[in-house]
Amino acid sequence: MKKLFFLSAILLAGMVSHAQTDSLYMVTYTTGPAWDANKQPQEQPWFKEHSANLSKLRKDGIIKAGARYADKGIIVVTAKTIIAAKELIFADVAVTNKLFVADVQKLNIFYEGCLERPK
Repeated sequence: MKKLFFLSAILLAGMVSHAQTDSLYMVTYTTGPAWDANKQPQEQPWFKEHSANLSKLRKDGIIKAGARYADKGIIVVTAKTIIAAKELIFADVAVTNKLFVADVQKLNIFYEGCLERPK
């Protein structure tokens, strides 16, 4: 009985510590219905606030990488859960005001590495 209790305690401790670790999430941004194609990005409403928000998340260590491709932007963020990641991203004023549409998905790494800008 003691062995069963000990094994259960170890498994439960492992599940709790695993549940508390951060995971990575990919956020894909596309332009939303509030985007005015006749204006430059910096002329768009809420763009300055969006940029300031991303800068803060980067300084806080939440954003791990970011890039643009085609007409999309992506960032990789850390969060405890997908719900926490979505709350973080969907609180952005540019998303709530539909300047951008954001899609948040869990990112499962199969090749570890480091992204850097080409020099």
